[in-house]
Amino acid sequence: MDPKYGRDEGTGIVGTERIAAFSDGVIAIIITIMVLELRLPEDAAKGEVWSSFLTPLAPKLAIYALSFVIVGTLWVNHHQLLAVVSRATPQLMWMNLLLLFFMSLIPLATGFLGEHPHLARAVSFYALIMTLSSAVFGWLRYHLGRMPEHDRGHIQFRRATLVRSMTSTVLYAAAVIAAAFSPIGALAMLVFVPAMFNVPMLLSRDRLR
Repeated sequence: MDPKYGRDEGTGIVGTERIAAFSDGVIAIIITIMVLELRLPEDAAKGEVWSSFLTPLAPKLAIYALSFVIVGTLWVNHHQLLAVVSRATPQLMWMNLLLLFFMSLIPLATGFLGEHPHLARAVSFYALIMTLSSAVFGWLRYHLGRMPEHDRGHIQFRRATLVRSMTSTVLYAAAVIAAAFSPIGALAMLVFVPAMFNVPMLLSRDRLR
């Protein structure tokens, strides 16, 4: 039996199947909560289309789309990382739980920012949650890259993605501070980070095997 997908009776190695399944479930719930937080304006069925419908809804949809891309990117990268892990350790499980904890706060930050897109506190809080999620993901990448089961190709992949993760974390942290001076500028940074450092990773030609 491939240890990645269960327990090898001969070695006692526990695979990562349960970690992946649990993480997939939590991430699916996170996305579901985010979309359930979307509310149509009270005057959506009457009044002017622009002032009563589009103007109040557009910021919420934009923030939801940004969060969806970030969560989706984390999910894909999480899948790629677990694909090169041959065994689950208690440390890996706890680190994964810590990552899911911060990711589970994304719907809260998304709803707050969607309601107050020009509020410095809302932008800063959103950027802080993204900073913590990105930092823990980078820590997870670093930990998995040090596992002896990885071959040279996996180590090179880990190093490339680790640099991207560290860069994203630094920029998210900068947005936390920038929000106090320019909420709009900090929002632009929040859009820039996934567009430049996360989405290209999904489109990369790098292969895990």
